Amino acid sequence: MAATGAKLGTKTRFLKEDPVDSGTFVSVAEVKSIGGPSLSRDAVEATHTESPDDHAEFVPGIADGGEISLVLNFRPEHVSHGSNSGLLADFLAGTTRKWRVEWPQFPNTPALTVPGFITGWEPSSAAKDLLTVAVKIKVTGKAVPTDFA
Repeated sequence: MAATGAKLGTKTRFLKEDPVDSGTFVSVAEVKSIGGPSLSRDAVEATHTESPDDHAEFVPGIADGGEISLVLNFRPEHVSHGSNSGLLADFLAGTTRKWRVEWPQFPNTPALTVPGFITGWEPSSAAKDLLTVAVKIKVTGKAVPTDFA
């Protein structure tokens, strides 16, 4: 029986292109979890009066990059989180830039790069929990994979 190739999520990195359109990516600090991007594609009905066996037919429609959701340890003093050049600054300014998820746990560090802008920024404070901030990024274009088989 073959051993699994499964990996833990530790070491996964989330980066932002900075400056915009530079091709240079910098890490966002203290990311606790990354969800997405949630890629999907519309199914457009193409059924007609002569569709085989009276079954609906579909063709691939427009792809949607969905969203990326992040939870971070709240660090308002950190350059990658703050209101001068960090995530909060991007949200306030409506900045569109490229974002990247990297998985160095695998050979050749596969990555997925997407353009997008921040649609949500929500800090959370609870007496017995860490201070966190939840961030949502709307993908606004094609996801570009690198170093996937």
